[in-house]
Amino acid sequence: MILSKRNYFFLFVFLGSVIQANAQLDTFIVKSLHSNVSVLPVKSFLFLKEDNLFKIKYVGKNKLGRMELRGGVIDKKNDSIYNFKAQTGVSAILVIYEKLKNGNEIIAFTYTYKLFGREMPHVRLDGIPNDSVIGVLTVIALGKLRAQAKYNKDIYTVTSFKLYVGSGNLFDTLSTKGNQLTLDMKRLINKIDVKTYGGALMFEEIKGLGPGGVEITFPPLKVFLMEEKIRGFGF
Repeated sequence: MILSKRNYFFLFVFLGSVIQANAQLDTFIVKSLHSNVSVLPVKSFLFLKEDNLFKIKYVGKNKLGRMELRGGVIDKKNDSIYNFKAQTGVSAILVIYEKLKNGNEIIAFTYTYKLFGREMPHVRLDGIPNDSVIGVLTVIALGKLRAQAKYNKDIYTVTSFKLYVGSGNLFDTLSTKGNQLTLDMKRLINKIDVKTYGGALMFEEIKGLGPGGVEITFPPLKVFLMEEKIRGFGF
């Protein structure tokens, strides 16, 4: 059968309509379920074995599901505040799930935190480090313990300590709260005949607070006493 040009035109239009109809039947749009999870404050790292408080907010059609910190634990404080405590390793992975209406859970948020251990700070007596010499008059005039790390500027507070005052073969022990030597401690130190018997101060069980209010036991501190001459004007 020979078709005219006009018939070819109608046949082409007809076939095009069929193809377009089939294409329309095979085309469908699936809208994804949009959800948003925010974790504040935004941080790239956590300190090992310390409390790290975060606020978690979920916006979506479903419900916020379970959470896990792979490399640590999560403790819920209230409806939106959570405490992340990393335990070990060099990184911890936060995984937050979204709970669907059918009860299943899907991952809604993941983030990897780097883990760091804080440098252990060391205590000094009036700026004098461990195994050093300090004058008796300096201790009596000042007599404060301060803790500081070598490589960071974190703030530490000494809250209590035990002092062993030694001269010759004799030792006396006194304890106090805070970072200041008490009057009784200073009176005891003042009685030491440093020139004849020598003297040493040993600070142990030094307790304190670090960043975030973390309780810390600082390393012991030992200093040796020396006699100081009282200087005056006119010489």
